[in-house]
Amino acid sequence: MSQHHYVFKYIIIGDSGVGKSCLLLQFTDKRFEPLHDLTIGVEFGARVVTIQQKNVKLQIWDTAGQESFRSITRSYYRGACGALLVYDVTRR
Repeated sequence: MSQHHYVFKYIIIGDSGVGKSCLLLQFTDKRFEPLHDLTIGVEFGARVVTIQQKNVKLQIWDTAGQESFRSITRSYYRGACGALLVYDVTRR
């Protein structure tokens, strides 16, 4: 288990099917899955990065994009220090 000096929680938000889960997998596991099931509720990943000789743990929460899960996923926003808004530029 690695030691870390700081822990920061971030959330990924956006509509369904825009690539939020793919971004999470790429950042935490350095892999890409071309096909991914829709997220139900929330998925979680973490990665430790080193910034100025300090280990920083980034907790990334991938929220479901479907309207029916909005009330559930909003509860995960609490305590987040930042958000990444993901959208599809080809959708109108």
